[in-house]
Amino acid sequence: MAIPIIIGAVAIGTGIYGAIKGVGGAMDHSKAKDINADARSMVDEANNDVEEKRQSTFNTLEKYGKRKITAFDGVISDFIHTFGRLKNVEIVNTPELQNLGIHGFTSQSLSDLRQDYQALKDAGLGLGAGLGGGAALAFGAYNGTMLLAAAGTGTAISSLSGVAATNATLAWLGGGTLAAGGGGMALGTMVLGGIVAGPALAIFGHIMGNKGEEALNNAYSNLEQARTIRDQAKLTITKLEAISQVSTLASEVFQKITIQLRRSVDNLSEVISQEGSNYQEFTPSAKKAALESVKFAQLIKAMIDTPILDNDGNLVLSTKKKITDIQISLNS
Repeated sequence: MAIPIIIGAVAIGTGIYGAIKGVGGAMDHSKAKDINADARSMVDEANNDVEEKRQSTFNTLEKYGKRKITAFDGVISDFIHTFGRLKNVEIVNTPELQNLGIHGFTSQSLSDLRQDYQALKDAGLGLGAGLGGGAALAFGAYNGTMLLAAAGTGTAISSLSGVAATNATLAWLGGGTLAAGGGGMALGTMVLGGIVAGPALAIFGHIMGNKGEEALNNAYSNLEQARTIRDQAKLTITKLEAISQVSTLASEVFQKITIQLRRSVDNLSEVISQEGSNYQEFTPSAKKAALESVKFAQLIKAMIDTPILDNDGNLVLSTKKKITDIQISLNS
């Protein structure tokens, strides 16, 4: 009768082991669920932070682009008309701008500016029609002359949104409203940092179908992926902040130049009404008024020709210094 007793004891021991194993599995599942929740929260927070910074950066670039377009439609147009009334002006030197690579304003310079203005009109980017659809974003981010040259080739585009959409970063910044499509944070990190966050942890919902220990291992793997996405999000935000800071500076400096150009064009218009249009017969103060209008027109042109982003969607590192130099020249 001893054998049945032994078998019974083994059965009881196995039952206890199984119960302990079952409890352990349940605990592993519970812990896995908590870890997974932390990972999901980390990813959601990272996505939200990137989305918030994406939107603010988009707004800043778009605002700058709108200022450029508005200036072309307003004060630049007025300068072209007013300065174009002058006669016997072959070259106007502004020595203080030579450090910016600006060595004089000739009749060709006026012609180039007039062509840019006409290209803007031909592309359908006047006030109202041209301020949406990605056009302002492109005009804020890119070299304006390059965009206007593209528009001037006769390409059938009603706005520069088509140009912007060829750039993945601008397409993403536009929130997927441009032709290239959005793509979410994964595309954003890819185009801004050369890294891809990957899908938002698609295996989040599958751990409960696994055994307890396997579920726990998967949850830890999810947490590591979440930490990677969080770190990539921080890198993306850093890049977006740099773009936003330079864009803000550019927009502020551009606005100041626009105000100065408006005043100088009004002054030049008054001079012409009093002294005629022959520059060679102007008094020194009248010539100074003409020089001032030229100086501010050149500074605006320099701003328009200075891109924030390159063709790959990266911040042009030399832009901040260029804008700072322009700001110094404005105040000199």
